[in-house]
Amino acid sequence: MFQITVHVPDPRVEEFYIRFGEFISNLPDPDVPSEVDSRLVPGWAQSDDAGKMAEKFWGEVSMPGRNVLLYMANQAKTSTAFISAEALAAGLKHPNGKSGIAGILGGVGKAIRRAGLPMYSTRSGGSWHYIWDWDGDVYAMEPQVAALLRKVANGPMRDR
Repeated sequence: MFQITVHVPDPRVEEFYIRFGEFISNLPDPDVPSEVDSRLVPGWAQSDDAGKMAEKFWGEVSMPGRNVLLYMANQAKTSTAFISAEALAAGLKHPNGKSGIAGILGGVGKAIRRAGLPMYSTRSGGSWHYIWDWDGDVYAMEPQVAALLRKVANGPMRDR
């Protein structure tokens, strides 16, 4: 392997890491431009295998996890949904509030790993899956990911 150093403009560092992660993972680069912020849409969700990968992931998610994801997905039908942890817990009437939602999403994180979905480098040097985003206060979900989740929740995608 070769070590390659490149200079990336500061506002595009996160995008660079995401796209490099997709490249290194041999995921196809989408040919169709997206109306959403592509920095928050995982490459696999834009690939030809997106339906198959979403079904595999959905099969790993617990029922409480599915409920949380579908709640977010239903908020992101036409634009990025931004939902506070408190609003998500209230909307789902979770008895343990935002900490209960965080626990459920921790389980969804394990489902992401079991399904083998790729992780992407973040600007801060960590890794993230981008099925949803979290800034410490607000959860966000992009319409492209939301549409996939709604489809798999309604049954096998191969029939569509």
